[in-house]
Amino acid sequence: MTKTKLSLLLAIFLSNQAYATDIQLDKLTVTTPTKSAQNLENITANVDIITSEEIKERGYKTISDALKAQPGISYTRNGGLGKATSIMLRGFSSKRVLVLVDGVRYNDPTSVSGAHFQYILMENIERIEIVKGAQSGVWGADASAGVINIITKKATKDGFTASINAEYGSFNSQTYGFNTTYKQDKFDVSLNAQRLSTDGFSTKVPEGKDANDFEDDQYENNSADIKFGYNITDNDRVETFFNYIDADSDFDGYNMDETLASNDPIANATAIEQFYGVSYTNTEGKNKTKIYFNQSDFSRTSTTSMVSKFDGSVKEFGLNSALSYAKNADMSIGVDCKKFKHENTIDKEYANQGIFATNSNSFDGLLSGTTIFSQALRYDKFDDFSNKVTYKLGLKHIHENIKGFWTSFNYATAYNVPSLFQLYSYAGNKDLNPEETKGFDVTANYKGFGVTYFQNDIDDLIVYITTDFVTFAGSYFNVSGKSRLKGVELSYANSLEIANLAYNFNYTYLKTKDKEGKELARRAKNTANLSLDYYGLADTHIGTLIQYVGERKKSQYDRDPEVDYEAYTVVNLTADYDINSQLSVYGKIDNILDEEYQSVAGFATSERAYYLGFRYKVK
Repeated sequence: MTKTKLSLLLAIFLSNQAYATDIQLDKLTVTTPTKSAQNLENITANVDIITSEEIKERGYKTISDALKAQPGISYTRNGGLGKATSIMLRGFSSKRVLVLVDGVRYNDPTSVSGAHFQYILMENIERIEIVKGAQSGVWGADASAGVINIITKKATKDGFTASINAEYGSFNSQTYGFNTTYKQDKFDVSLNAQRLSTDGFSTKVPEGKDANDFEDDQYENNSADIKFGYNITDNDRVETFFNYIDADSDFDGYNMDETLASNDPIANATAIEQFYGVSYTNTEGKNKTKIYFNQSDFSRTSTTSMVSKFDGSVKEFGLNSALSYAKNADMSIGVDCKKFKHENTIDKEYANQGIFATNSNSFDGLLSGTTIFSQALRYDKFDDFSNKVTYKLGLKHIHENIKGFWTSFNYATAYNVPSLFQLYSYAGNKDLNPEETKGFDVTANYKGFGVTYFQNDIDDLIVYITTDFVTFAGSYFNVSGKSRLKGVELSYANSLEIANLAYNFNYTYLKTKDKEGKELARRAKNTANLSLDYYGLADTHIGTLIQYVGERKKSQYDRDPEVDYEAYTVVNLTADYDINSQLSVYGKIDNILDEEYQSVAGFATSERAYYLGFRYKVK
């Protein structure tokens, strides 16, 4: 194979934690499962990784595009780019997935939907770490489904580097930006800026109508970030960063007349999101201690027939210490303090203090292989809720007698606290309790072929219950009883050297039940993804991604709620060519079969769309 043979192969093997002769997992590290750097081989949790190479070669434009191609993940989006997007992990909704940007909380405390996936641009992302299963034993609240940590690029090469990128495509879509870094012995700095704008298409479309017959809903996004690091000594380092997102998106509001709704000239959503922090790290051999302060600020405005403002913040400071106290024995301990605030008419806040410890031991020679035993324990104190103790246990066995074969088991507890909006808004309920989750997964993996069974039970699920179906007035309540989410994930990644072809397949079967045994809305029982990547032409990559989403139940608020969503298949095609070591060009066709489908009833999706772009690196 030519071009970037290992880049995509590494990406697909990482997504399955496969063991192959050309992939050295003991050299790869992840930070999200334990809040400290550990070899991927020694992690018991289910971890998927999306690399910058995969993002580039697949032509992913949004975070949801990248995530929905992973096993166990599905999504819904209310229209085109920049519109409200939800990611569901193993059947859990977005609110129950903790999302981080460089370790900083991205879950909006003013929202009932968690993180705003629609606003994160892709060009400056180094990798995405997805840790599946309950993770409150390390991260605290809002990690019932798992943790998604989006890690941005930083200076890695000595001296000066710079690159520019630009793309143009359907719907008058324009993306352009630049990245520059400088690194020397004592300090390093990186600066990135990106802009995306598109005329888009109508967010809503009446049944049987064409989106082109209605007004377009535009979207603009200006994003920038800067990172600075200074090495005080060989062992001591300070870092600071600032990330900024400014997004403006038209949408279509509610109207009983679907034609008027689809031509809504007023509805608009704006968001300014800022993330910043500073940290000090001391490293002594394998031991590392970090003191940090982070803050996330959110300012959103939604304009329909009235203007609604949502302003809030999350402040966090803490200390983590990772140490290797014996051969094949690692421990992390930490404390953190967080304050969540929702301003505006609610004007409420609450505080949380937590302490946690993780431990991992590796034992050679047990059962003819290597056994890894990991544990995590966390205690959280709240000023508005009862205190919580959560934990997780993991076992992983690497079988020496069957090369390339490993098995794992994880059991964990978690909880989700109600948002300040759910507690104190016009629909709020001050008596809400946190949701509680218990879950486990079992995995077997042999040379790239993986099978995982997972099961999660949720008590005191927080739901919105409508009391007036004319005005849709209602309130939030804890639902007594147990909701269960369970399923199977299959994945297989490999390559055909003789055909210069790499391929990756995953399939998820999901079964959900609420306390009454009814299937949860908008969760497909069957989803599958197949990617094929060809490297047989010099300096060229051609790839296709086929995504299948099966039938889904509608919610009571969807159009024709008694009729299930139909299954659909979307095929995307990408191609890129390296003209030289500095300049590459690429093209992609989204929805090449021009499939008509909806992820949310009444909301439009993209027709066949074409994009061309380039990336240029300054020597």
